[in-house]
Amino acid sequence: MALEVKRFGEEPIFALDIGTHSITGIIGVGEDKVFRIQEMYQLEYPRRAMRDGQIEDIDQVAATADKIRRELEERTKITLRTVHVAAAGRALRTKKASHEMILENKEPITHKQIKDLESLAIQQAEEELLKEQSENDIPLYYIGHSVIKYYLDDYAISTLLNHRGHRIKVDIIATFLPGEVVESLYSAMRKIGLTVGSLTLEPIAAMNAIIPQELRMLNLALVDIGAGTSDIAVSEGGSVVAYTMATTAGDEITEAIVKEFLVDFETAEQMKLALSEKNDQIQYNDILGFAYSVRQDALREKIQPAVKNLCSEICANILEVNGKPPAAVFMVGGGSKLPGLCALVAKELSMDENRVAVGGNNYMKRLVVGDIDVSGPEYATPLGIALTAVAGAEQGSFTVTLNGEAVQMMTNKTVTVMELLLANGYDKGKLLGRSGKSIAYEIDGRKKVARGSRPTAAVITVNGLPASITTTLNENDVIEIVPAVSGGDAVITVREAVEDYNGFDILLEGQTVQVGTVVLVNGEPAAPDRLLEDSDVLLVNEINTLEDLLEETGLAEMQSVFMVNGLPQGGNYELQPGDEISAAMTETKPQPQAQPVQEQPQLEAEPVAEPQQEQQPAEEPQPIAEVQPVVQQPQAVTEAAEHTTPVQSQPTPQEAAAEIPKVSKMIKVTLNGERVLLPPKADKSPHLFVDMLNYVDIDPTKPEGDIVLKLNGQDASYLAQLQDGDEIDIYWKK
Repeated sequence: MALEVKRFGEEPIFALDIGTHSITGIIGVGEDKVFRIQEMYQLEYPRRAMRDGQIEDIDQVAATADKIRRELEERTKITLRTVHVAAAGRALRTKKASHEMILENKEPITHKQIKDLESLAIQQAEEELLKEQSENDIPLYYIGHSVIKYYLDDYAISTLLNHRGHRIKVDIIATFLPGEVVESLYSAMRKIGLTVGSLTLEPIAAMNAIIPQELRMLNLALVDIGAGTSDIAVSEGGSVVAYTMATTAGDEITEAIVKEFLVDFETAEQMKLALSEKNDQIQYNDILGFAYSVRQDALREKIQPAVKNLCSEICANILEVNGKPPAAVFMVGGGSKLPGLCALVAKELSMDENRVAVGGNNYMKRLVVGDIDVSGPEYATPLGIALTAVAGAEQGSFTVTLNGEAVQMMTNKTVTVMELLLANGYDKGKLLGRSGKSIAYEIDGRKKVARGSRPTAAVITVNGLPASITTTLNENDVIEIVPAVSGGDAVITVREAVEDYNGFDILLEGQTVQVGTVVLVNGEPAAPDRLLEDSDVLLVNEINTLEDLLEETGLAEMQSVFMVNGLPQGGNYELQPGDEISAAMTETKPQPQAQPVQEQPQLEAEPVAEPQQEQQPAEEPQPIAEVQPVVQQPQAVTEAAEHTTPVQSQPTPQEAAAEIPKVSKMIKVTLNGERVLLPPKADKSPHLFVDMLNYVDIDPTKPEGDIVLKLNGQDASYLAQLQDGDEIDIYWKK
């Protein structure tokens, strides 16, 4: 039979406790501040989908939640559209804040005035939290808050509703979680067509189920030990004053069993649960398939170090936020059933063992009615989510307009623009935008970053007035959002990256050379307008004077005067754009004129045999550059030769070289297709073909074929004098 909905809209309260290993769904209705439970269904994930309270596999969580939703719909014959959920306290941040308002009239204080007062306190808490965060910190979302105390004209009071006064004030503690924790919950619910009616914090929910308002005058600690996290809430003076959490929880115990007994995680979980049963022997199979049996006391002894570590983490967090041992500690959640845990907590906190107990049964019975047994401590959180929704549902719902569309929201708590957007699947990228990509580079060993431009934030207005994501909403509010504009990617040139860049060109012996600021990017010369890329490495050199230029080009060793624009200059000359620089010419010594040699007819003569020598082993070939003197051999002279004019004897190569004019000039040649600049020699002698062997990777003492020696396309002599513009080829012909 369908469940009768007596109040609070079209459908009953549907709460989901999305745990680390399983999801528990509860459906029921609120009746006079209690929750009448109609159906409950729990289902484990096929494989691990969450870790430490954070959803990792959204699709798997959504699929499991959908199975629970469909099962409950089948049992109750009700179509469920809205769900109430809670977030675990992973990376929980809290901030206390206060706000005061002056009342303009003496009318009774309304719900709206109280909500506005709390909302302004929440905004203050968020602003203070943002000041503590850096630009790279993960964005935090407001989850919920608890009122520590109300004040009416400076007097503390438990409630402001319907009172009259001049000045009202509230102290709150607001809770915030990383954005991904919140967004993953909303995403999983949207995938199965459910709207999140309310989102609370798991310790807030558990506190609402276990510790009623009248007990919160006492300094009590509630510890909800789940699989992934242990959430903690502390009450005192009539309200909740602190929230915290420990990442050590039930899974650490399970993992200890895995290691000790060599079993898989699921088997270890079953062994842990068996500790609370009456059977003394626990049966299990290890990962190799062998069957074993272990006594409960032996298993407890093996996991005792892990249990003690869990206890120490919990107690340390309680003492950190409370400053002292509380009057009592309530333990809830599946992990609270570990044998001996309560006694260990009492010992760690130096408390009487009777002040630490697995709690909740007697108080949950006063808040939850129905035929389904939910008395175990593992049901504290799902029931707390439902009870929190009931308390909020008593205020009904309200409608706002978001970018022209009507949206209905539950008023279970203060609703902000951010919660409205999350509930309706608004793209976070359109709200926040992204900064442009940065370029990281290195310049002379220093790390630099050119940052992309910052995004232009979304423009939010409520009822035509500027607003923010923390602005609270009321009935019939009109919200308009202009999406954010992402920032542009970084763009930087070589000129912009180098401070006081001053690069320009000059002519050196007719060649264009860059001087002033000279930059190498990844070892290659770079133009000033070259765009940098991520991870580029820049080296900067300054060539500002003639001396700098000569040092850089290797011409500093020359004993020569250099001309700049036709005038001799010293090394301290400051280079200017367009300068033309060349080495000065020295005077050439006059040489005796060579006598013309008469052309003689070529005579064929038999070669004269050389003197016989003792045969020697073949020697290594001599270097080609070593030219040996020509030995004059006796020659047979023909009759015709007797009547010829005597031919002058030929000079040796050394003599020929000595007769070459002395000059002092830099020349440019092409060697094997590449341009080469040859500076003047120190002894003023000209450049010879043989000098070019120093510029090629050829070792004449180790032949690799026939050597090719060409000067301007013709076979070359080693002693041929080189001229500006000559083309030279030297290589092995294999």
